[in-house]
Formats: sequence, structure tokens, C-alpha cells
Amino acid sequence: MTFKLEEALKLVDEERIIQLASDVIRIPSITGNEKEVMEYTKKLLEEIGVHVEVHGSEERPIIYACLNQEAEKQIIFNGHLDVVPIAKPDAWSKDPWNPVVEDGKLYGRGASDMKASCAVMIHLLEILKKLDLPISVGVHLVPDEERGAAEGSKILVNKIVAGELWRPDYVIIGEQSNLQVRVAERGMFGFKVKFYGRAAHTAASRTTGINAIAKASKGVLALEHHVDKFHEWIGHPMLSVNLIEAGTVSNQVPAECTITVDRRLIIGETADDVVAEVTADLDKAGEGDPNWSWEIVADKDDEGKWKYTPANFTPPDSELGKAFMKAVPAVLKREPELYVTWAGSTDGRLYRQVGIQTIGFGPIGKYAHGPDEFVYIDSLVKMTKVWVALALELSA
Repeated sequence: MTFKLEEALKLVDEERIIQLASDVIRIPSITGNEKEVMEYTKKLLEEIGVHVEVHGSEERPIIYACLNQEAEKQIIFNGHLDVVPIAKPDAWSKDPWNPVVEDGKLYGRGASDMKASCAVMIHLLEILKKLDLPISVGVHLVPDEERGAAEGSKILVNKIVAGELWRPDYVIIGEQSNLQVRVAERGMFGFKVKFYGRAAHTAASRTTGINAIAKASKGVLALEHHVDKFHEWIGHPMLSVNLIEAGTVSNQVPAECTITVDRRLIIGETADDVVAEVTADLDKAGEGDPNWSWEIVADKDDEGKWKYTPANFTPPDSELGKAFMKAVPAVLKREPELYVTWAGSTDGRLYRQVGIQTIGFGPIGKYAHGPDEFVYIDSLVKMTKVWVALALELSA
């Protein structure tokens, strides 16, 4: 592999990466309006001479492209080309749709999340087409990741399950991971806690009224704390109270107050574990209060169990994990590190949920979803080289 890898890495072209990334950043593609950028990437892939298919809808196309359709195994690189809106244009020091290279960084909306990675996937196919590997390597370039993937990766995964699309053996997610290997993602459990009081006229608020907002305030403070658990593949769990609803008119003590909680789970946690912890926290917060009344409200399945998404993972000792553990040191000349940090979910969860080995490996950047978003160019080059090494390793 050594000689072949050395020769293959010479094909990685930094200027080509910058060009491709700049071109796709330059096309505004806020979620729901991805058609133009999808059509552009389709054209690029067709020019390479790879097999290209279009899935999804006319207005929100999904691009599937691959090399070597006759191979027995396939690696897929998944990336999304939709981006979030520009919340406050005057907070940017640069035009978000006019990419700029400065001090080794590429600036623009989507630079780190994750148009630059998608551009690298296109360059990767340009490189691998010259190597004629015995394995198929392809891309899933999708819309709608930022709003749940219903019009993007979920469509592809459903087609894979139905036997309508090649089931890949391995999937790599190109979301930012700081050149660390991301083998796991936190699960999700969303629920509400409803606190009860007693309605009354404001004038009687200290006599007959029981203010549900005041009760909920105690509850929020009781829940908003670090969850002291840890898993070596994924890090800590987290909990955040993100919505609060109460009251009907300004001169009436509210009888109910509802908070909405977003809880992210680590490997081994269940919704029942979370409910038990929340119950303990709230029971403690209400000690000595004769008017302490609340209940947890969340969706349940037909068997009466809480609905939630468990943490998902592909073990480091899986085939794909072992390949990464060889590819990273072969290129970066250091031991691989697992990506254990405060990060949200990716479309990788969808592939893992149907049993496909899936691992994330992406570049280093900052300010995703915010002003002056950028990605470090040298990290894009290193990522490309690791991806090339990975393809060679899995082809061996």
C-alpha cells in the first residue's frame, strides 16, 4: 500500500479543492432552495465521467454518483449542500456568498458546514478515477440536512432498504470533525414538563393564586445542569430547556406552564433513564412545597414506551473503524483521535440505523451557522489525503 499511497497522494490538488469549494459556496442554497447547486454538482460529476443518477424531486434533487458499478463492495461519501440562512448580514466582515481565501482559511456560508467537504468528495472521485480501484466509491450529495433530511438522506436510505439503490458497505460523513474520527452520535429525546398552579386575578395572586410560571422557574433551574456521565466514544450527555409557554392574559395568574426539553443521550442511555433522572431532580426541587405539581409529556409508541432516538455508533474495531485507524496515521503521521465533543447529529445516524457501518471524518473550521464562517484549507487537503488512504485500505 505504501508505494501506491505515496503516488495517489500526489494527485491531491489544493488549488482544485479551493476552486471547487468556492464554486459551490458561491451558489446560495438555503434549505429548500438547493436546486441550482445540485444541478451544478451533477454537471461536475458528469464531466468526470462517473455514473450519475438523480433522485428526490425536480425542485430538490439528490445526486448519487459512483465509480466502478461492477464492484462487489462500495464506499459512499455523504454530504449536504443546503445551508442555513444569513441571520444578520451586517455581522459578516465579508460577503457570505463571495468566498474569500485569507490567512489559510476559506470564508463563506457553508465553508465548514459543509460545502467544502462536498467539493472534496468531487475531487476525490477525480483522483480515484485515475487509480482504477477494485472497490466502488461514490457520493450521496443531498439537500435538507439542516431541517431533518426528509427530502434528502432519508429518501436515499429508504431506497436502500427497499432494494432500489445500491446498499453501500461503508459510509463516510464529511461533516466537520477536526480531523478526528467520529464513530458515534448522541441520541435524542424531546419531551415537555407541564407545571400546574391555580388561576386567579392578579390582585389575589398572593392569596388564592398559585403561579405556574414560578413553579416552572424552579423546575428549569433544577434541570439546567451538567449531566455527570461520559462515554469514551461520544462524550457527555446534555440537556437544555429551550421553550416555555404559559399564560393567557396579563391580569391572570397562569394555571399552567409548559417547558420543552431537548435531551441528548450517550451510548447506553434510554428514555426511561432520562425520565428517572428528571423525576429525581424535580422531586428534590419541590421538597417542602405543598403546591408542587408537574408531569412529563412525551410521545409514546403502541406499547406505551417513550419514543426517542438512541445514540448510534460504529465501533472503532469495525472494518471501517480499523481502516480509519490505519489511514489516519499513514497520512497525518500521528495516532488517530476519536471525536468526543459537543456536537449535534448528522445524516450518519440514518445509515447506522439500517445497519450500515458509518463514520464521520471532516475538516477543521469555525463559526458554522454564524458570521464569518470558515474552514482551514490545510485541513481540507489533509482530509482529502486521509480519504484517499481510506479508499486504498478498504480496497486491499
